[in-house]
Amino acid sequence: MMKRFTIILFLPVIMMLHSSCNGLMDIEPENSMTYYNFFKTEQDFEGIMRGAYETYRSAYEYSTPRAISGEIMDECDQYLTKALRILDATTINSDVTACSWYSYYQAITQAMMVIENIDKADLPKERHDYWLGQALFYKALCYFEIVRDWGDCPYVATSYKVEPLARKPWNEILDIAISDMKQATTLLDVWNNLTDASGNKVTTKQIPGKEAAYAMLAHMYAWEGSLLNNNDTLQKAIDAATWVIEKGGFTLAADPEEVCTKLLLGKHPESIFELEVVYTDLLWMDVYIDEELYYQSYPIEPNSEPGDIAWKDMKIKAESVLKMYKEGDKRRDAYFYKPAEMIDVEETEGWALMQRRRDIVEDKTWSSPSMWFQNFAGNVIRTRLADILLLRAECYAKLGKDDLAKSDLDRVRDRAGAARYTAAEGPIYRAVFEEREKELLLERHRWYDMVRTGYWKTDMTEEYAKLTDQDVEDGALYLPVHYSAFNSNKLMRQTRYWLKRQ
Repeated sequence: MMKRFTIILFLPVIMMLHSSCNGLMDIEPENSMTYYNFFKTEQDFEGIMRGAYETYRSAYEYSTPRAISGEIMDECDQYLTKALRILDATTINSDVTACSWYSYYQAITQAMMVIENIDKADLPKERHDYWLGQALFYKALCYFEIVRDWGDCPYVATSYKVEPLARKPWNEILDIAISDMKQATTLLDVWNNLTDASGNKVTTKQIPGKEAAYAMLAHMYAWEGSLLNNNDTLQKAIDAATWVIEKGGFTLAADPEEVCTKLLLGKHPESIFELEVVYTDLLWMDVYIDEELYYQSYPIEPNSEPGDIAWKDMKIKAESVLKMYKEGDKRRDAYFYKPAEMIDVEETEGWALMQRRRDIVEDKTWSSPSMWFQNFAGNVIRTRLADILLLRAECYAKLGKDDLAKSDLDRVRDRAGAARYTAAEGPIYRAVFEEREKELLLERHRWYDMVRTGYWKTDMTEEYAKLTDQDVEDGALYLPVHYSAFNSNKLMRQTRYWLKRQ
């Protein structure tokens, strides 16, 4: 059993895409120790998929800089995030790990090992479909993440042979990912019915059911339809979102306070797909897997003082909070601690005191209680019902179906206690974008929302406002390809925008 476990751990590494420092290599199927002869039982597939789940999560353990760079902030002192916000090519091109797609391709490789070998095992159809659906979901999701962050990228045809690969157009890759995710929606049962290889009920929403597949399919269609201005594809996004909203069985939290105190902890009836965060499983407990660690201190962090906010990497002015959340919007005082009182407070220098995540993680092995605090508790909520409602509203508005967009928008506003939409606010397409900013604060959506809607031109930073059409065509909105992807791969090419700025 230990030998099998070792194979599971090391095959994805030695077969890794061109980013591997070991260069290109083939795994010969004649070798009796290869993974062709490994898969016999459900537990074998479960071991590989557990690796895919954890590898995907590892991409979040050290934060995804592209997503974080687009969050609401009035000041940023985190070096890579700041570099992306001001398009500092020197810093971005020299970063060692954070701009690499390695973890996503490793998870893809692990998922493909299941896809390629599932038919070799004599499994009942129900269990065959379960593991194939899991693998297709994560393969599709990882390619979607890569496409959104890097644009054009290589497509790996097999898990067992690595060869030089050129980047393919992002929309071709996304079409393949969409096809895989559509298949996952047909193979996977609803989450409440899922059981693991031992027959036990699945209890983590990191293991996706049919609902999560439809939710991510809605995001994938919305991305492609928006960037290509394809109304048929936008309608497909609406259809997938409608399945989640009407058939998924999800319910909104009662109010923003419940979002903070219960939903963000995970396994809530509003949550659709999330990453399970068990800090004892991570290499470091103080990892920035939840973005609140960049923003929050007092009053949630023990032994902290209001003035500690000045030392946080990312900060929002209390004045900005009051402009975002109008009087009566319950998110103002749920997400932030007394923001109206902080504007002129000398100790806090006018910064808002965020309190979205209320529970904490401590390590009491330290000698001093002042050192016990490690992080804010809770799972990464990848998508939830409010997100899908507002995504559908965005697509409706893009298609000119304002009445339908208003219904979804007002459903989220009603929960927040905010005023319902009126035409006096301006275009509803813009109103939906701003609602996503307010509702999904720090949930890694805003950058991608800006790219989908085009509001990066007005709502990012002045450096982005100055980008030319040629800059955007050359890939200014994407991350540069990390230098490790060029190892032993003569076909790899750098994104033109970043190549010009090396």
